[in-house]
Amino acid sequence: MKNIWPKIKINNFTYFFILICLLCGYIKNIFIIFLICFIHELGHVFMARILHYKIISIEILPFGGFTTIDQKINSSINKDLMIAMGGILSQVLCLLIVYLFKSNFNIITYNLIVEYNFILIIFNLIPIVPLDGSKIVHLLLERFFPYKKAYWLNYYISITSLVLFFILNYLYNLDNYFIITFLIYKLVMYYKNYPILENRFLLERYIYDIEYNRINNQTKSIKDLQKSVYHYFKDNNRYVSEKEKIGEYFMRKRC
Repeated sequence: MKNIWPKIKINNFTYFFILICLLCGYIKNIFIIFLICFIHELGHVFMARILHYKIISIEILPFGGFTTIDQKINSSINKDLMIAMGGILSQVLCLLIVYLFKSNFNIITYNLIVEYNFILIIFNLIPIVPLDGSKIVHLLLERFFPYKKAYWLNYYISITSLVLFFILNYLYNLDNYFIITFLIYKLVMYYKNYPILENRFLLERYIYDIEYNRINNQTKSIKDLQKSVYHYFKDNNRYVSEKEKIGEYFMRKRC
């Protein structure tokens, strides 16, 4: 029988966060937060299923989650945007349902659900890796810039946003320091993973037949390759395809 549900994992940071909340007596609060986080991730899963992507796993983080999808780096920007927005849209739908059945909830529980929903929506829209806001910004940058430039622009936007987030929250409770530490860790991993992702980006274009929206025959460097664009290079009065250039690039790396 085909496995319909992806593997659900709990991040180690999450266990520590749950322990702190339980010790402080926030049992109902932590239950509501993780229920909203799960609904958020189901939004990503639902959108990915509609677009016929395979879901590998769902990882529950202290303030959200991370859905791993079996997809190419060179996949459609529009489809990736739909998946990135799926979590936020599911939370908006959750708010609407809760509002319609408001009379069935205790007023304190209702207020907590609404408050945490709004907080998590706003927080997830901040452009810091690995939040949805960062994914959306990255995808929008990829519409206009080469893969490498979009990646590093997103990195610097994330650093700037994290600094601002720290300045605005450093006087508040311990949870904020915990979240900031986690975000710093993810940013460090984002920085370290670039060489691997760049090679994968190039290999996909070399091995697979990918759908492209347009052609660019004025490309000067392999570092200028852009998602959804097929590139040609002018070499000694003839045009060379990007597949040929990528093949030469990997041959030089082997030597």
